[in-house]
Amino acid sequence: MNLINPLAAVTLCCAATFFISCDKGGSNFSVLSSSAQFQQELTYEPRKIDVLFVVDNSGSMSSSQLSLASNFPSFINYFKAKGYDFKIAVTTTDAFYGDQFVTSGCSLCNINQTKFRSGTNPKIYTIDSTTPGLESVFAQNINVGISGSGDERAFSSFKAALSSSLNADFRRPLAFLSVIIVSDEEDFSHDDINLNQSYTQPTLHSISSYKTFLEGFTAGQSNTDFHVSTISILDEPCRASLGAGRKIGLRYMELADSTGGSKNSICNTFDTILNSISIQIVNQIKAQFFLTRNPILSSIRVIIEGVLIPQDAVNGWTYDSVTNSISIHGSFIPNAGASITINFDPESVN
Repeated sequence: MNLINPLAAVTLCCAATFFISCDKGGSNFSVLSSSAQFQQELTYEPRKIDVLFVVDNSGSMSSSQLSLASNFPSFINYFKAKGYDFKIAVTTTDAFYGDQFVTSGCSLCNINQTKFRSGTNPKIYTIDSTTPGLESVFAQNINVGISGSGDERAFSSFKAALSSSLNADFRRPLAFLSVIIVSDEEDFSHDDINLNQSYTQPTLHSISSYKTFLEGFTAGQSNTDFHVSTISILDEPCRASLGAGRKIGLRYMELADSTGGSKNSICNTFDTILNSISIQIVNQIKAQFFLTRNPILSSIRVIIEGVLIPQDAVNGWTYDSVTNSISIHGSFIPNAGASITINFDPESVN
């Protein structure tokens, strides 16, 4: 699904007829007359970003919730610096009670369990770049407490929260969706209300069923339109350091792998984790620009805010002949509103 191009204002310009190039950041390269050259001038409007944190609210998660709150600037500062349009909400690993088992009669089994969490007064259920004191609001919202269910079902909980009519104003068409699960346990989402932490239980929900749900929810594809990342126990040394009763998040890791998300150890420092997740999101939404003609590859010049950008798959630009598009990578990904100029000679001048 190509989403950047419709958001960019594209104009074409051709210069007078001389055997020199247009100004391309100080690099004259063209062997064609400038009347046959093309220049696309764009204003970069990045894709919107919707982020849902799914936080384990069982008894062992107090320190992790505090780490999320105190290190949140490491996550959000990258979006803010680039001027991106984002929304962020929080749900818990027991939100599933308000969806699957709403008529079961348990104390948590009501639809309000699916509503996003807010610790503020008055309530602020989603935050964005316009939210006053957004770091403080997030710190209050992410502090979901430790009195939740010990039956942590992160997968069926994010499905319940995203599907809930109480959160209908969260999802924006065409936005990239990032689901971030934070838990020191494993997901055992299944059909029965009773606790069952067996990988062989017959009603255990498949990983693929949640990927399919997200495909339908976003009307898109994993990696390009959504991903699921995890901050959980990835290995035995981490599990052992946290004490008895914890579980390695094998299913979390599998869903992250299948959707293009990242796997992060809950035993590592949260500032580094959150910063890397935010950078990954920006890389996945892609600064991609579609050309109006097929270019001669050696003639392409990409200029961002007056700076000539190198051709480089890590920090620079690459050309995709299948989609006839230029993508920007790494440290050169533009800020919102940046001026982009792409100059090139077309393969055919006719």
